[in-house]
Amino acid sequence: MNKYSVRLLALITVLAVLAAACGPAADDPETSPTTQAGQGEGDGESTTTSPDDADPEEEPDAPKPTVRAAIVGDEGTLNPYTYVTGFPGWNLLTMQYDTIMQLDADGVPQPWLAESVEVSDDGLQYQITLHPDVQWNDGESLTAEDVAFTVEYFLENPHSRFTRDLTGVTGAEVTGDLTVNINLESPSPSFPLSALADVPIIPQHVWSTVTNPEEFQFEEVTNVASGPLKLVEYRPDQSYRFEANSNYFRGEPAVSEVILVQFADDTGALAAIRAGEVDVVFRPVSPEQIELLDAQDPIEIDQGPEFGSQILLYDATKPPFDDPVVRQAMSLAIDRQDLVDTVFLGAATVGSVGWIHPVQAAFNPQVETVTDVDAANTLLDEAGYADTDGDGIREFDGQPMSFEILAPSDNSLRIRSSELISEMLTDIGIQTEVATVERTTLVEAVWPGFDVSQGRNYEMSIFGWSSPVLADVSRISSLVHSDPAIGAINVTGFSDPEMDEMAAQLTVETDEQARAQLLLDMQTLFAERLPFIPLLYPDGAYAFDSSVYDEWVFVAGQGIVSKLSLLPAAARP
Repeated sequence: MNKYSVRLLALITVLAVLAAACGPAADDPETSPTTQAGQGEGDGESTTTSPDDADPEEEPDAPKPTVRAAIVGDEGTLNPYTYVTGFPGWNLLTMQYDTIMQLDADGVPQPWLAESVEVSDDGLQYQITLHPDVQWNDGESLTAEDVAFTVEYFLENPHSRFTRDLTGVTGAEVTGDLTVNINLESPSPSFPLSALADVPIIPQHVWSTVTNPEEFQFEEVTNVASGPLKLVEYRPDQSYRFEANSNYFRGEPAVSEVILVQFADDTGALAAIRAGEVDVVFRPVSPEQIELLDAQDPIEIDQGPEFGSQILLYDATKPPFDDPVVRQAMSLAIDRQDLVDTVFLGAATVGSVGWIHPVQAAFNPQVETVTDVDAANTLLDEAGYADTDGDGIREFDGQPMSFEILAPSDNSLRIRSSELISEMLTDIGIQTEVATVERTTLVEAVWPGFDVSQGRNYEMSIFGWSSPVLADVSRISSLVHSDPAIGAINVTGFSDPEMDEMAAQLTVETDEQARAQLLLDMQTLFAERLPFIPLLYPDGAYAFDSSVYDEWVFVAGQGIVSKLSLLPAAARP
């Protein structure tokens, strides 16, 4: 069995535990007390060796390497309010900032800044006891006051996406120097995964004076955080330099420095690793490059299924995209297997019209994803979308069904996918033109100010969500609910009363069987109404120079770009 097959089998097994909504688990961290004290803390017996006892032939410890990583595009100043993308921006953020809980290699949240996390019987309070030896990288101690401050700060300054993680939190109560309770207005079974393992804890002594966090730039100090890396230099549109935090409470990192070198596109990043100018690419390698790179020593490839997604968006508030018939016809016209085979050379999973990844325990196998151009044309014919002038383009409201698809100029796979989709849609009388734009321009059109209440400014777009959105299956609610307070990433403006009811119920339902059934039902309804069209889930394939550093950890469904990859094995959860 090859490495990929082993990883896929492990992932399928683990996800049965990870998905809170699918089957009881006695040690489910979302429904029962969870403790993990001292892991990676050097708890084993220690000995002291005198110079006389030392082995004269013992080699001194090798110096820790500097790792040069390629990224595509600029990620701002990489604090919780200024990082840009879900991947790799969020991943780079988590290398600096710690969370109460941390995903282990299997994708399961484990206590991290916390020594223990307990939930009350009614599910309304999470009682957190912090590790006693945590320091911010400026030497100050991290305390319960910082945790409480973080919760209140994100709630009061909602520009950050972490505010939505804390939806339903009524406040945080400090009960001791290292103990704090987080209170919820209603039970939230996914809270450990969606919030405790996602919200970065920030220092009160730094952020208490920051009144405009989305615009603030630190002048005399870099990001003050508690993670294994400290940002010490940022050159916009060029590079970042991080130093290892030698006082990291989980153990000294396995690297001395990480230098991020920015490239305009994938081509430049891949050329750099081939030439030995960088040691790892912090972006999945395009499928056609996997075998070529793997054949070049000392470059190796770590590959596995991920929860990142590629999707087709449309403004569902405007004709003709406000008609489910049009959305269904487009979905039927798109041959997802062709996209997987042609664009991704098989290194992806066909997207489910119910959204949930097929390897996840919550997946509904009764929801079928099919391609049927004849059925798509019949739907449009019966709904009155006719081609009255014989030019091959159907009309709606007296206008041709002719639209623009936005695609990011720095992502060749999405550009090619857009081009193929455009060809497929012509078979049902819908004309589209692919417009490549800078990533920031595309995001601002689809998600202005990262706030769906500000509307949208696009017709169609190829888009994607990073792994955390799909890893937590309950986040389907945030993708589909019409109220921005719940549907914080409903970027199509989709609105459906039945889906709203289900989505709202999922956010509070604690009974595992009821949650499982809700998720099954939501996938069925999703496939019928199509808030957006899921296309595929790309595999993650990461290239690295094993002669420089080879301790990369592939976190299930999320890849190698995480703090776990920078820590010695004994310090990982």
